[in-house]
Amino acid sequence: MSGKVWMSSLFSNSNVGNKLGLRRQSFGSGWDPEGHAPPPVGQTVVKSITRYTRGERLSRNEMPRAAAVWDEKCFARAYDIFSVGGVYCVKGSLYDVLANVDLGGGELIPFPIYKADLKTRYPGKFYLLNFGSQKDTILPERSPKLSKFVVEKETGKQYWKVDDWVDDFVTMSADSLKGPDIWVEAVLYNKIFLSDMLAQAIDDIGLSDVFQLEECRIAEDAQ
Repeated sequence: MSGKVWMSSLFSNSNVGNKLGLRRQSFGSGWDPEGHAPPPVGQTVVKSITRYTRGERLSRNEMPRAAAVWDEKCFARAYDIFSVGGVYCVKGSLYDVLANVDLGGGELIPFPIYKADLKTRYPGKFYLLNFGSQKDTILPERSPKLSKFVVEKETGKQYWKVDDWVDDFVTMSADSLKGPDIWVEAVLYNKIFLSDMLAQAIDDIGLSDVFQLEECRIAEDAQ
């Protein structure tokens, strides 16, 4: 891994899940109704999505079972990464990129998407992105772009957030250069981190704006 790390605000990019013309099927329940408004979900789903955004590996039955395209015109606008009920699905060039990097504890899971009849498979190959990798390499005290967020009651752990409106930087330790190419920081809210190799590959396929990438500082370079 090279000497750069990139932070992604993908979790905050509503365009990857907005008005895609998709409906979801969950394990143990029927299909969501057609419509652009997200259907209500229970606390079990909310907790699973919270764990997902913290980089925890989900079991298959915590993720959508399938999806169906009820509006093909809307779905044609989907990027090579899009959200299905809060879990990311990838296709095309981005799948090719992610299939050839170190996902650590994460994985790419084949995912069925159907046409509106709920029986005919929609053309193409789709995969759920299960994260499953965390690092604890961010240096909040040396990151002017960070501020305190919440303290977890059960553990007393302090979580931090990125002040996106602040034109400054986030600092990582050199350990961030080791291990998986994509991960979530254990104490940071709502951000994904990428190795330089993965960030450059994402830029090469034209998705850097979708991932909303910002270069981080490595501690040795921030003395």
